[in-house]
Amino acid sequence: MTAGEGMKMLNEDFLGRIAIIFAMTVLATSGAIPLFLYFRQDASVISLAIVTQLASTLFLLLQLVMTIARLPPKGTAQGIEPRVISVAGTFMILLALSLTPALQNEAAQVTALCLVLIGTTSSIFCLYWLGRSFSLMATARRLVTTGPYSIVRHPLYICEGVFVLGMTLSHFSMLMVTLGAFQFLLQYRRAKNEESILQKTFPEYDDYVRRVPMLLPRLLGGAIPNSGGQ
Repeated sequence: MTAGEGMKMLNEDFLGRIAIIFAMTVLATSGAIPLFLYFRQDASVISLAIVTQLASTLFLLLQLVMTIARLPPKGTAQGIEPRVISVAGTFMILLALSLTPALQNEAAQVTALCLVLIGTTSSIFCLYWLGRSFSLMATARRLVTTGPYSIVRHPLYICEGVFVLGMTLSHFSMLMVTLGAFQFLLQYRRAKNEESILQKTFPEYDDYVRRVPMLLPRLLGGAIPNSGGQ
């Protein structure tokens, strides 16, 4: 990498950081304000919906903190496609929710809230473990291979997938199912883009790929050897 390329990557990372900080601040604030008003009026009853909202707000705040504190990039994917995929994969579910009304079914909503809560709390754990290596774009900062990243290579995407599944059930319709399925495809492509830049940046990544499956954990000791998640 030349000095000019390195400077360009740092400048792009700085601008991306500012944009993400702004977006996460807006989203976290929009989630925190209803919580503040609720607890100000009546904190005697803590419902499943409130717990889920708290977890979602905490997840957004953690993304904000990790974005501010993240490590400088050692490599980043080139071209417009990885960037569009990353942005769409992050915010597609918000677009889907704005286009579809909530399903008027109590059992479905309780199930959906449970899925969203499971997905969000497990995402918080994975994001905390990822730490300062976190990035929305396909960028290599530091290779994390321990904790949940010793089970699958993309645990955060698995957890977010549970969240998306819950939101799809909550706003169930053909449009929501279609957008939810598209979200999964975007996240898979996003993971492949990340793997490509990690492989180029860290020589030890190939060994990690051989040892750890991409998305589905191996079952006990009798699993079929991993082929790199292709």
